[in-house]
Amino acid sequence: MDCVDILERIVAFDTASSRSNRELARFIAQYANEQGAHVRTLKHPEMDKHALHIVVGGVRGGGLAFAGHLDTVPAEGQAWTSDPFVLMRREGRLQARGATDMKGFVACCLAAIPELRQMDLAFPIHILLTYDEEVNAESARLLAADLADLSLLPAACIVGEPTGMRVVTDQKSKLVALVRATGRPGHSSNPVAGINAIDAVARAVAWLGAQARAVAGDGPFDPLFAPPYSTMNVGRIWGGISVNIIPELAGFEVEWRGVPGDVPQRSLAALSDHIHNVIVPSSGEEGECAFSISEIGWYPPLSRGGNAALADWVCGTLGVERDGGVSYATEAGVYQQAGIATIICGPGSIAQAHKPDEWIDGAQLDACARAIPALSAAFGALGG
Repeated sequence: MDCVDILERIVAFDTASSRSNRELARFIAQYANEQGAHVRTLKHPEMDKHALHIVVGGVRGGGLAFAGHLDTVPAEGQAWTSDPFVLMRREGRLQARGATDMKGFVACCLAAIPELRQMDLAFPIHILLTYDEEVNAESARLLAADLADLSLLPAACIVGEPTGMRVVTDQKSKLVALVRATGRPGHSSNPVAGINAIDAVARAVAWLGAQARAVAGDGPFDPLFAPPYSTMNVGRIWGGISVNIIPELAGFEVEWRGVPGDVPQRSLAALSDHIHNVIVPSSGEEGECAFSISEIGWYPPLSRGGNAALADWVCGTLGVERDGGVSYATEAGVYQQAGIATIICGPGSIAQAHKPDEWIDGAQLDACARAIPALSAAFGALGG
């Protein structure tokens, strides 16, 4: 099967992050085994989700890795003009959920296995496939830790998120937190008799907004990114059960995306300090208003300091240009923190990701399908 044939097969599996990816992982493992690759499956300790470590060549550390994720954002609630799980071909575009983010790259990796097998390379080629990149990148951390424990860490890694096949060396970090507030319920006709959890949450959100505006004006700045400063977004908020009841429970989810050198955990700590030093004391008697704050997702930044040689080599080998830094989150920083030289380079455009009628240009897939064997054959020049 070529990469389009494989893409058609794997987009048929609905692997939204809230679902199991067992059947897709099983399909990929069977295919890779049939092509002569070695496959290890790493199951989540609690959920029915599976990461894959595929190796072409001897199973050992070193060599080159191509990394992607199998999960997607959901298609429900979006205005698709076709079945999101059936690959549509439209004037050179290949349309389906995950076509760009990032089953197109995964399909290219899998299609390359037979050619890689014929190369008789002196180093391993790793294919790393995870299950929760759209949520919290936990499986990349678990996979990297497993590889380290077994002395199987690759020397270099290319994360195939959509960059138009340009090389990206820098990525903002991303921290996601869940904030919950507890008040005291009561009848809305007597507001002073209760503690309004929504009011407490709203004051925290307003404070965050003021902090975000200050950072946009004062920095720190990094011109490699758009926007060139760290950002904050409250993306979900909830609370209350009826308009005539003082709400006892409320909460929100917030994310920070930090330019390298700016540590989002400091912003989370500042939020915690403001909540407990200002909001809680002004919301009733001691102990009547309570907050809990938990970190639920962390994507480390990707920094050019550890990947310059790899970036130069990929650009030279493929004849492609470097791009600026990206503000969207990937697993690249996880692999870099594990001690692997890592860059981002993959087919398609991030502008198509997460949208209804998501599509990838067939020419981009062709370029990626050629790039994977070319990079693998040339990797020895880096001492692979």
